[in-house]
Formats: sequence, structure tokens, C-alpha cells
Amino acid sequence: MTPASRPKWPWITLLALQAIQLLTLIPWLPMAGLSVMAFDSPGSTAMWQPWLFVGLLWSYPLWLLLAGIGAWVLWAFHRYVAAVVLAVLVTLPVPILLGIVLIWNH
Repeated sequence: MTPASRPKWPWITLLALQAIQLLTLIPWLPMAGLSVMAFDSPGSTAMWQPWLFVGLLWSYPLWLLLAGIGAWVLWAFHRYVAAVVLAVLVTLPVPILLGIVLIWNH
């Protein structure tokens, strides 16, 4: 299959999903800054839960990057549905959660 004969829907879908991923970094940045408040309580630096919480929150851009690379590698190997499914699974939870929070607080 030549590059010109590839279907366009996976490529367009992956680009749209990655644009959404970039937009999710906007609310992530202040949340990453505020996450260090997990260490406000005395003795919390000795507990594992705040470290896990902050580590998971700060690793969010890394997960987006790894999923993006994985999706494009799948696309390159003509695994279009798998590429889109991977991108959707990583992209949509945060916008859905933000939507729920906005609706709940309105």
C-alpha cells in the first residue's frame, strides 16, 4: 500500500485527538503546581500516598507522549483501528472528567 492510498480518517482522527491532548495540558499545568500541597500536612513527606499522587499527576504529559508515539507507530504499520483506540483511551478521560466537573458545579 503506497502512502497516497492510505485512508485519511485515521490520520485526521489522530491529529484531532492529539490537539485535544494538547488542550488538556492547559488545566493540567495549574493542577500540577497545586499538587505539591499534598505535602502540606506535617509528616506527609514520609508517607507514600502523596508521593504517588504527585508522581502520577506530574507524569501525565509523559503518558500522552508515549501514547502518541504508540498510536503513530501503529498507524505506520497500518493498524488504524488500534491506533485510534489507543489515542481515544488516553485522550478522552480528562475532557470527560472536566466536563463532569463543570456540569456538576454549574
